[in-house]
Amino acid sequence: MSRFPAVLLPLLATAALAAEVVERVPRVRAAGVIVASAEAVDWRYLAFPALLDRGDEILVSFKRARSHAQDPGAALDLVRLDPTTGRAIDRRAIAQLDGHIMQMGEWVRFANGDIANYIDTQVPGKVTTRAGLRVVRSTDGGRTFGPLERVGLVDGVEYGYAFDHITEGRTTWMLAMTFANLPGGKQAPNARAPAGSVDVIRSDDHGKTWHFVRNLSHEFGDVPINESAFIRHGDGWIVTTRGYDSHERLHLTDASFRVVRQTDLTATHATFLTSHIGRPRLFSRDGQVYLLGRNVREKGKPMQLALFRLDVVALAVASFAVLDNAEHARVTDGYYTAPWFRGTGADTMLHLVTYKGLNGQPPDLVHLAFRWDEVK
Repeated sequence: MSRFPAVLLPLLATAALAAEVVERVPRVRAAGVIVASAEAVDWRYLAFPALLDRGDEILVSFKRARSHAQDPGAALDLVRLDPTTGRAIDRRAIAQLDGHIMQMGEWVRFANGDIANYIDTQVPGKVTTRAGLRVVRSTDGGRTFGPLERVGLVDGVEYGYAFDHITEGRTTWMLAMTFANLPGGKQAPNARAPAGSVDVIRSDDHGKTWHFVRNLSHEFGDVPINESAFIRHGDGWIVTTRGYDSHERLHLTDASFRVVRQTDLTATHATFLTSHIGRPRLFSRDGQVYLLGRNVREKGKPMQLALFRLDVVALAVASFAVLDNAEHARVTDGYYTAPWFRGTGADTMLHLVTYKGLNGQPPDLVHLAFRWDEVK
């Protein structure tokens, strides 16, 4: 029997892990450009990919634009990928609106087979202004998409930016963010103007209507958070949050998204995590939970793409792999990333779609692949 009280065991485990984290730099098994910025004369900024694995093809949405932000007319494009090679099969625009910016899209797969892309729609100004969450929907597996529509009010609130979703049975949960300029939105404590809260909302009718579940920003202690991801863990959830205070956190909640325990990853692992994780993604594989995204490992050094294996008891990092830019090249924009897997056993491959720009040049849409045994 342990001589330490049970309540202290997670804290002791976190302290031990902070000193024992193993780093890997795997060999890239495949790398290639999916869509090159040089293909376009004007709309050369290609960024912020999100994907949906359809089995026989991978659907990837991404921003096609002039710049990172403040570029009216920017479109959301769709590219279909071969799931084994990562090569583009087909490409076209699925959302564009005069005077508006299709900044980022997030896929949602509903229980009835419909798929939809929820889009962070913006308008230019002195500061970035959210114009309300838009959506395009497909009822035929992604072959065609309906018109761009405004999601509208959810229990009196209009959301501006969707981050992640999970569908179980007929219920779909989604993480989405409010903004002070949109109906029902209020300035969140300590958040950067005009940011509001990150909320959980749910739909039981395949996205026709949504309802509020919980304000996670408040539930987690009025922390200033934006981009977030979540994953099922037992009867509850694990949530990771990117803070405006440049901290990445992990939160364990119950089934109703009430916090049980939480940790500050950036504070725990300051030797290799000096800020938040850009556009964090959570996924599980082989009984383990992983955190994927953009990392600034050392202050003053360029960004890297990193994969973190988590210890879900200690809510800490157990090991991590540098998936791109171990050489510290001048990557000036990039690494919002989404994963998919192909192969079995020792031949299992982790595939990634990401974006990457060097030396201030417009970024390309990029495919990377690794042998899973080398990075897990």
